[in-house]
Amino acid sequence: MKTMMISMMMFLTALASEAQVMTSATVTNLYEKVTTSDGNGFVYNAEYNDRGNIVAMDVYQKRNLYKDVVRLVPSCRYQYAYAEDGLLISRELYGWHHGKWQLRGRHDYQLADGLYTVEYSRWNRKKNRYDQPCGMMTYNLLPDESVLYVACYCRHREDAPMKLEWQSVVERQFADADYFLTKE
Repeated sequence: MKTMMISMMMFLTALASEAQVMTSATVTNLYEKVTTSDGNGFVYNAEYNDRGNIVAMDVYQKRNLYKDVVRLVPSCRYQYAYAEDGLLISRELYGWHHGKWQLRGRHDYQLADGLYTVEYSRWNRKKNRYDQPCGMMTYNLLPDESVLYVACYCRHREDAPMKLEWQSVVERQFADADYFLTKE
């Protein structure tokens, strides 16, 4: 059930943001949206490389101590890697624990022949390496890079193969619509 909820959240997030293929421009646009929104309770700080791409983003939660005094508490950190053409290759997630950033996991992104794949691997502290990917989303893309078909796969044990959890066709209701309809 937990796996299904996580995969549905990933799917809905992708549809809501209309970000089918993640690029450096997509990451920058998302950063600009969250930093200009009010009332979300978080503060963001980004580091850029010499090409102007975001390579790291720190997220802090606002904690009201009293009256107008706010404390920023580290929440998470993302580190991004891009291909030469700006396509996002990976995004590592760090959590704040015992006064330092600790690696939690990584999303790997790949685009080949109209298939966009996102895999998630957890960081194994004991082995000091990533475990095999435990989840994967595949997006079949149309020539304009809009999503035609989505599938979610999960691995429930390290030695098990990926198993299809669900799949769905994604259709636009109107050519100019800002939202998608799904049909099973």
